[in-house]
Amino acid sequence: MKKIVSILLVLLMVFSLAACGNNTTPPPAEPNEPGEPNEQPGEQPAGIAESMTLHVGAYPDTIDPALNSAVDGATYIIHAFAGLVGYRQLEDETLELYADMAKELPEPVETADGMVSYTYELKDGLKWSDGSDLTAQDFVYAWNRAVDPNTAADYEYMFDVIDGYLDVIGGVEGAKLNVTASEDGKSLTVVLPVDVPYFHELCAFPAFMPVKESVVEGNEDWATVAETYIGNGPYKVVEFSQSELVMQKNEFYHDADAIKTNELRFAFNDDDGSTLANFQNGSYLFIDQVPNEEIQSLQASHPDEFYITGQLGTYFVIFNVNDPAFAAFDESDKATIRKALGLMIDRNYIVEEIGQAGQVPAAGFVAMGLTEPDGTEYIANNGPDRDGSGYYSVDIDDYEANTAEAIELLKQAAESSGKFTVGDDGKVSAGFPTIIYITNNGTGHEAIAVNLQATFAEYGINMTIDTQEWATFLNTRKNGEYSVARHGWLGDYNDPISFLDMWITTSGNNDSQFGRGEHANYAGYSYKGESGKTWAESYDKLITEVKTSKDQVQRFDLMHQAEDILMSTGAVCPIYYYTDIFMMSTELEGAFPSPLGFKYFMYAYVPK
Repeated sequence: MKKIVSILLVLLMVFSLAACGNNTTPPPAEPNEPGEPNEQPGEQPAGIAESMTLHVGAYPDTIDPALNSAVDGATYIIHAFAGLVGYRQLEDETLELYADMAKELPEPVETADGMVSYTYELKDGLKWSDGSDLTAQDFVYAWNRAVDPNTAADYEYMFDVIDGYLDVIGGVEGAKLNVTASEDGKSLTVVLPVDVPYFHELCAFPAFMPVKESVVEGNEDWATVAETYIGNGPYKVVEFSQSELVMQKNEFYHDADAIKTNELRFAFNDDDGSTLANFQNGSYLFIDQVPNEEIQSLQASHPDEFYITGQLGTYFVIFNVNDPAFAAFDESDKATIRKALGLMIDRNYIVEEIGQAGQVPAAGFVAMGLTEPDGTEYIANNGPDRDGSGYYSVDIDDYEANTAEAIELLKQAAESSGKFTVGDDGKVSAGFPTIIYITNNGTGHEAIAVNLQATFAEYGINMTIDTQEWATFLNTRKNGEYSVARHGWLGDYNDPISFLDMWITTSGNNDSQFGRGEHANYAGYSYKGESGKTWAESYDKLITEVKTSKDQVQRFDLMHQAEDILMSTGAVCPIYYYTDIFMMSTELEGAFPSPLGFKYFMYAYVPK
């Protein structure tokens, strides 16, 4: 039978997803005595294969926990590092948070000044992979490093829930996050201005994992060399080349007894035809991509190895709001043009003919699967009318009406700007700028690019496609050196804010460049009924209020308001809500995916 999970059920449960067979994660083992490794290096349990080769992506842009913002990079990181909190799979195949480096998950405590504190007691005898002691001070260093402007971490804004953050980014001399280690290094206390319902989830995210100060400080290349990539997780890096990342069991990991496979070899490959061939010949036991045109046949030919699972994510097209090609247009006209282009996209065709894996056409940016305080689904209340109809119709029968509206919007922009015209046939004149669309390798991404190119051509719009290598593509987009790009975002934790705070002006993930450059001066947004506001005065302010609100109902209302503003720009153009496609050998046991996109192999093994 096909391994297709009910997406709605999966996402409503958030961290419940299916896997093959009885792939369950054993409960964490008790650590051995301080300073004693759990097993000798190279000791392999009888009846278990020594090594396995896996594929989760191309050569990564970075595997520095503070700098990474890609899902493949995060998968590598969670095998070499461990946080205060982690995820594990239970016997019923659901995922749960558990105390990893910490002894237990603490409850929040209200402080005398009305703030909230969490105190994490660390397990005894924690070590780095080089055998040196790990203490709570290592977390203090790592978290402050992540918010240091000199680090330039994409996820710096994630730490804004911690007291002291505003002073740090405000440049107050000597300012630090309100995170302290006990004198003996055995406990970490974190102070928050208000309680954050997803704080334990943040502590499980790679950006919150510790790094070793003596290795990292003053060494920008530490995360690119095996010898200096010192972690505290289940595996340690022993080889890092352009072709693969090799990890071996970390004998100093506190739960090393539960790690069955001595070696993981992560092969770097961005050619989905090649990855499939390597899976079929047995070289790869897991692949995270397949050729788009092979999806249907693989479902039939490999029913026990082809998986489609739910993900908390959205695939979308992104526009650079400061695109030089449209510099002659004012921001209002640019937004109108972007909305028109978004309405031209046939989302149903893309999911049915290109995606072919149960993706759902998206009428908003925040992904399906997240719930409101009253238990209803967030997207059931999205859109300006809060009725779940979204920001445009994705009904297959409304596509013709969408394209008619797109033509009217183009006519409005043409008349307002005077830069081009729209003929009776709906086609624009030569004055309309050429669009350059960037994407990374992958038959699915490239097929969508070609579809958009052909769709826009029907309206006389010329779009060229620039396919870039993965790391180059990420940095081109991040630096705002593009016109239009493909994008995708998976939630970092179980809250809609994970999809919304990435667009604040200072966010390292704000690839659309909102609030930057010329866009910083545009005062065309509204804040709580007041018009004439800039991005910083509207969107940024709403996100700050979400982060500081103690009222869950108010938080969600503010998040809907923020999504209204985001979607009004037309610069973030959702295509579909993600599903996760991968192939996993029937020989591989104990591996599991997460709706956040990460893949877990630390407890995986292949019986001989």
